[in-house]
Amino acid sequence: MLNVDILLLCCVIITMFVALIKEWFVPELTVFFALSSLVLFNVLTPGEALNGFANTGVHTVALLFVIAAAVSKSDVLHQLMKCVLHQTTNLSTILCRLMIPVSSLSAFMNNTPIVTMLIPTVQQWAISNKIQPSKLLIPLSYAAILGGTITLIGTSGNLVIHGLMLDKGIDGFSMFDFAYFGIPLTIVGILYMVLLGHRFLPDREHHVAELQDTERSYMFQFIVETSSPLIGKTIKEGMLRNLDQLFLIQVIREGKRIVPAPNDEPIHPEDILIFSGSADGLIQLKMIPGLSLLSDGKYPSLPENHALVEVVVSSTSSLVSKKINETNFREKYEAAIVAVQRKHKKIRSRIGDVVIKPGDTLLLLTGKHFLSRWSDSDDFYVLSPIKKIAVRPVYERRIVIGVLLMIVLGSAFQLLSIFKLCLIGVAILIFSNVLTMADVKKAINWNVIILMGSSIGIGTAVEKTGLATLLAGGISFVQTAVGLAGILVMFFIVTLILTEIISNLATAAFMFPIGYSISLQLQLDPSMLAMVTAIAASCSFLSPIGYQTNLLVYGPGGYKFTDYVKVGLPLTILCMIVTIGLSMYKWLM
Repeated sequence: MLNVDILLLCCVIITMFVALIKEWFVPELTVFFALSSLVLFNVLTPGEALNGFANTGVHTVALLFVIAAAVSKSDVLHQLMKCVLHQTTNLSTILCRLMIPVSSLSAFMNNTPIVTMLIPTVQQWAISNKIQPSKLLIPLSYAAILGGTITLIGTSGNLVIHGLMLDKGIDGFSMFDFAYFGIPLTIVGILYMVLLGHRFLPDREHHVAELQDTERSYMFQFIVETSSPLIGKTIKEGMLRNLDQLFLIQVIREGKRIVPAPNDEPIHPEDILIFSGSADGLIQLKMIPGLSLLSDGKYPSLPENHALVEVVVSSTSSLVSKKINETNFREKYEAAIVAVQRKHKKIRSRIGDVVIKPGDTLLLLTGKHFLSRWSDSDDFYVLSPIKKIAVRPVYERRIVIGVLLMIVLGSAFQLLSIFKLCLIGVAILIFSNVLTMADVKKAINWNVIILMGSSIGIGTAVEKTGLATLLAGGISFVQTAVGLAGILVMFFIVTLILTEIISNLATAAFMFPIGYSISLQLQLDPSMLAMVTAIAASCSFLSPIGYQTNLLVYGPGGYKFTDYVKVGLPLTILCMIVTIGLSMYKWLM
């Protein structure tokens, strides 16, 4: 019979999965709530629940965020892309030139900032060479994912598994233990995209041009007449925030611009009000007495020190599931939302009523400090390229390169643990003034850290209650029918499905104790199932929500959910065959 703790744990896990699928809360909050429930139900003690936050893998990921921030300060990635993406019309050649350097970089850097920084460069290059970005952005994401399987630090999931192995008293993986699997996987993935996969990629009109057309065609100027009843009222009192299909984004007063226009701004005579939205909304606006449409045929230009910036809403954003008019967006970010696009379609309803979802692309009219303050925000990924990257002193670049080499070589020769090497690297970056403490605090993605620590806590509950042993026993029971290869296939598929539903981090933490129990029952090397877990948790090619880089390219590429399935399913099958085949050869032959 199942004990009470297992039943409670199953209820909590099922509820957590439903909440993650329904997107009731951001993922890290959902998983943390699930962990808290286990403490309240006495399934875990507070110490057991919080043990995940002491895991070396979690702290190593935090340190790697800081090191990635130092690398990101230079323009190396943009210069590299300019060198490798020469003018050519052969798509297979382009994909090869794109995916090889990206996957190589992703082996040693967090793949999310790599993709974030390269999306604008790849977009602009594609448009200038008359190629649709939809042909390049999914390969960009896939290359980053595949490259992350090459080394221990290539992806956070690898470090989670490594930390859990150390907690078990098992020797963790070294820096290049993953290369035995990651290099063949990357080669197979690139060959697949170059030879076959590109045929499944959609050929869609680039949505940036569509958004720019929205900006030019759907911006309107109205002047406040001297006799207007709106004079003296605030923008909110004048009901200019409740218009259908139109949104007030700025006010021009005596040649000066008020951007964004706050709700409590009083309306003055001869103010020029600039609205964005559908032309159908003009009918409603013309009915307001005291407003006259400026019909000189000119569109409002951007004010000095302001710009249009394109961002993609992240899956962990605090904006998700909220209406725009409930987010206090203008005041918080010093930016006005000009247009919203979802799944390659412009949102034509009133902008304030739009409920934000992960992957939405927002076109913003920003204040002069927007990029410096929000370029590393957890709420969204800034896609518009910063026009001028500050030139860093040569000695800083040398220090950053030296730190990376120290970590790679020190881990390869097992001089110190990866955690200690990263700790030393961050200390060097701080004491050499390459990074300030403010840079360090800003660099760490706390949402990921909370998700990792909480997920490990739930994994602890899976093992403590005996659920892992129970599930492993069920899988082992069918060994006589399907054989060891069949069990590995089942385990890979279950891990893969969970990755697409929740995240690679939570999946790695949840599946590791199950794989460990299977190893004990079948008398296998625990490293074998640990490696399969890490690879399967990273091979997220089937949906935009399973992996952050897939979500990043979702909006800019104008993709549909089915595009990922068409392109990613054959690649997923190939990765499964390669991983299981190499695992059996390495540990069983």
